[in-house]
Formats: sequence, structure tokens, C-alpha cells
Amino acid sequence: MTQTFDARRWWLLVTKHWSENKKKYSLSLLAFSGLLLLWWIFIVMDNHRAPAEDIQINAYYVVLFILGCLYASTLFADLGSKTKALNYLTVPASQAEKILCNLFYGVLVFFVCYTAIFYILDFVVVKAGNAMAYNRWLQQHDPRSVFKKETVANVFSGPSGLRDKGFSLYLLLLYFVLQSAFIYGSIYFSKFSFIKTVIALVLVGVFVSVVLAKLISPILPPGNFRDGISSFQVYTVKQASAGQGTMIYSDPATDKMMSIPSWIGQVLIFLLKYAFAPLLWLATFYRLKEKEI
Repeated sequence: MTQTFDARRWWLLVTKHWSENKKKYSLSLLAFSGLLLLWWIFIVMDNHRAPAEDIQINAYYVVLFILGCLYASTLFADLGSKTKALNYLTVPASQAEKILCNLFYGVLVFFVCYTAIFYILDFVVVKAGNAMAYNRWLQQHDPRSVFKKETVANVFSGPSGLRDKGFSLYLLLLYFVLQSAFIYGSIYFSKFSFIKTVIALVLVGVFVSVVLAKLISPILPPGNFRDGISSFQVYTVKQASAGQGTMIYSDPATDKMMSIPSWIGQVLIFLLKYAFAPLLWLATFYRLKEKEI
């Protein structure tokens, strides 16, 4: 069998995956919908009104991160069992087709289904909560008051106060990076992949923090980045009178500016924002390739 990508063969693999897992996926969606609905009902009954927009947005991202990473850690769970691993590895499809099939369900289909279900339930809960709050307002009516109903939040606009700063975009990028790490962990760790991936990510975070705090920061002169990472402003350093040490302050007349071409900074920012998830997908591909050798 050729290892080149074949669209028709990939689609057959996609349909095969669905036929084998449709019952599990359907039950999982129903369970998730029920739990989310119960949680929304608890929020509405406790506050006697629909949840505010910020609460809706926070709930969307918290549940997305938890469920997305949990599901990602199960995508290659079959490789942890010798019998299931043999069946999976002997499927007549290339490594690229298998990876793209899992990414199709784990990244695209999951995200679309989760967002659709969240919005459907959110719409119902907001309408019911507004009706409850309106009835309560009628009973305690103050002629000077005006009833204000809640609206269904746009989860991609970000919380109030951060909507003009692209906060939701950074949250989504962070989510896809973390989910990609758990997808890689599901194939790298044969057992308890979710727990081991969490531990690995914590260790990576600690290592990066130590490197930045103990190695990178002491090397840099006193200053601050300006206009992204393409320019660095070095603050003025002045020796104070005897016994008072060194003074560091910012003075535009004496500060120095170190910079690189802006296009290099833009390329670096682009890579930092968009390259991590594809790189982890590529690492997953080569890890699967090693499994098949």
C-alpha cells in the first residue's frame, strides 16, 4: 500500500471511524449536554436571572479547555492495548490519513459540535432566565426601575474590558496548542496519557519560567520591549552619590533603543502565535510513524 495521501481513502477512513464510534460519540454529547444544562439551571435558580455575558464567555472557555484536552488524550488510546494497537496499525491507510482522520474528529468536529451545543443550551437558558427575572421584576415592580434582560454572549468577542485586545483569539490559540499537546501525549504515553501529559506540561512550564527568570532576564540590560519584540528600550543608568547605589530610570533623551527589522519581529510573533499547534501535529505524525515501524 502506498503511503501517499489519498483523499478517497481518507474519507473511507473517516466514515469507518464514525461507524465504529458513533454510539460512543452520541452518548458523550448527550452526557455533556445534560451536565451543562444542569449546571446552567443551577446558576439560573441560584441567581433568579439569566447568566451575564461574562459568565457565559467564561463558562464556554473553561469547559472547552477541560473537555477538549480530555477528549484529545483519548484519540490514540487504542495504541495502549496490544490487540487494539495491532488492529489500528494494520488498517490499510497511510500515517497521514490516520493523523488527519483523528485531527478531523478531535480538533474540527469536536470544536464545531461543542460550540453548537453550547450556543443551543445557552440560548435556551438565557431565554428561560430572562422570563424568570421578568416575572420576579413584575412582582417587585418599582415604577422607577427598568427591566434589563441578558443577551446571548458572543464568546469570540472576549470578556468585557478585553474585547478590543484580541483576548478571545489568544485564548483559542492557547486552547489549540494545549489540545495539540494532549493529542501528542495520547500517542507518546501508552497509559494514563492525560495525567502524564499534565505533569509534562507543568514541568515544561516550570523549566521555561526558570530559564526566563534565571538565564534570560539577568542577561538583558535594564529596560523594556517596545512595539512588540522587535525593539528594546534600554533605560538610563546613573551612579548616585556615595552610599545610595545605582539609579535606573527612563529618560527619552538618554535612553538607548535597540531594534531589529520590524518584519523579523512580525515573523517571530506569527510563529509564536500560530506555529506551535501544527508543530505538535507534525510531531504526532512522526510518533505514529515510529509506532508503525
